[in-house]
Amino acid sequence: MPGFVEKNRKHLALLALFLFLFWLVTLQVKAGRFPVLERPVLAVSGFLERVLTWPYRTVRSMLSGYVLLVRTERENRRLQQEVDRLRLENQITNELLVENERLRDAFGFQKLNPPRPLLAQVLGKYTTPASSTFTINRGSVDGLVKDLPVISPDGVVGRVQAVSDRSAKVMLITDPGSTIAVRVHRNREEGLLEGKLDRCALKYVSFFVDVQEGDVLVTSGLDGIFPKGLPVAVVTAVRKHEASSFQSVEARPAAQFSRLEEVLVLRK
Repeated sequence: MPGFVEKNRKHLALLALFLFLFWLVTLQVKAGRFPVLERPVLAVSGFLERVLTWPYRTVRSMLSGYVLLVRTERENRRLQQEVDRLRLENQITNELLVENERLRDAFGFQKLNPPRPLLAQVLGKYTTPASSTFTINRGSVDGLVKDLPVISPDGVVGRVQAVSDRSAKVMLITDPGSTIAVRVHRNREEGLLEGKLDRCALKYVSFFVDVQEGDVLVTSGLDGIFPKGLPVAVVTAVRKHEASSFQSVEARPAAQFSRLEEVLVLRK
């Protein structure tokens, strides 16, 4: 390299001088002077800029392509791992479904079909010392039968007590004749919720069972009428008596009956 510079010193000096002069002329042209030389000077300067920056642009493009390939490979690897995980989970789920069907068939269990909700309007409410009911504008022509669950967005309302062609009477959970199998949502303790006209009471709760004020009671599904997991009532008072082996537990309905205008009847 030093020998090449020594041999071509004059040529390199002339090239450097030419580039310097050309740079000065380019500055003058870009400043608005020598308009006649504008096009040729800009053409030559553009060519020189492309030639001088070509190695930089080439290297940058190669590096950008390499980085993109690395990121793409990592993303593909991550997506492949996710696909493998989902495929495994799908296989496990399918196996469990097959096993569930096999056990259901082996023990003769009936398949559970989801209920078909039907919207109904409340026509009238009736509360006497002996009962608590209301009527709705749906009847047997809509597929209603006795003991179908009636719910609201807040929780269980009651069940169908009697049906005519185009109307039905609903027994509220506060009716003295109402009994619902429930469990404490917090710890899964079970009991029977009975109606007391203006409130409900949890019956047959052992003295040693953990029930507290504020506990939410949900349907257990053991009564064969209500699907399990629906909110029914909230515990408002718990009393223990040393002379009794059971607790006295009071609850208020989760649904506000005084504001009900529409309900859902869960048809089978």
